[in-house]
Amino acid sequence: MTSRILGVPVFKVHAFYVDGLLIDTGFTRCRKGFLKVCDELQGIDAVVNTHHHEDHTGNNFWITEKYGILPMAHPKASVYMKSPSSWIRLYRRFVWGIPPSSEMTRVDSEILTRNHQFLVLPTPGHSDDHICLYEPKEGWLFSGDLFLSEEVRYLREDEDIYAVLDSLKKIASLDVRKMFCSFSGSIERPAEALWKKIDFLEYLREKVEEGLRQGLPSREIQRRLLGSGDRFRFITGGQISKKNTIQAFLKNSRFV
Repeated sequence: MTSRILGVPVFKVHAFYVDGLLIDTGFTRCRKGFLKVCDELQGIDAVVNTHHHEDHTGNNFWITEKYGILPMAHPKASVYMKSPSSWIRLYRRFVWGIPPSSEMTRVDSEILTRNHQFLVLPTPGHSDDHICLYEPKEGWLFSGDLFLSEEVRYLREDEDIYAVLDSLKKIASLDVRKMFCSFSGSIERPAEALWKKIDFLEYLREKVEEGLRQGLPSREIQRRLLGSGDRFRFITGGQISKKNTIQAFLKNSRFV
């Protein structure tokens, strides 16, 4: 599913369906197409959200209304989903829409489908309620927004980059043979991709600290590491930006 601004594709997101389990529900503005696809599936037995962001929970309300299923999620997600309009900023309302408040149920440590066992792994960082699903027999990982891509230059202002690194290392220690990313889709060589991202973030951390030792201002560190442009900072009013990426490393740096 792709959100657009003035007809131009901007943000994309994937939802996944496997063995009766629906993983995430897209965003509200794609409701009609999303529910049409759901009707064509071979039966939805359960729904789980990887985290509360509106491009992953946007159609929860209608899934419950139509199929009588309460989505499962981290317990913190239900707090957010009681009143989405209270935390969704203006640009996000325009791009993804505001989902109605929805009821949720707490996800257990595993989800059993007809033929598979999915382990529920807390992986905070992108958000405090983020989870991944891992099927150990098949080596499948449904990574939500933990991975995104090997080199991420833009971060949300509320992301904890050190928690992201810890979560990535936790996932990289597993036998992951195929990864399904909510942003990039199917990742065929997940172990390599995960370690490339870890290495990239560790490289940024080292270079940020090196710049601080040299007495460089954060803006100059950003320019050297990520380039001078920062288009998403303009589009999102600063909520997603290169500046946030540098600031995320500064928050816990021993050199600040």
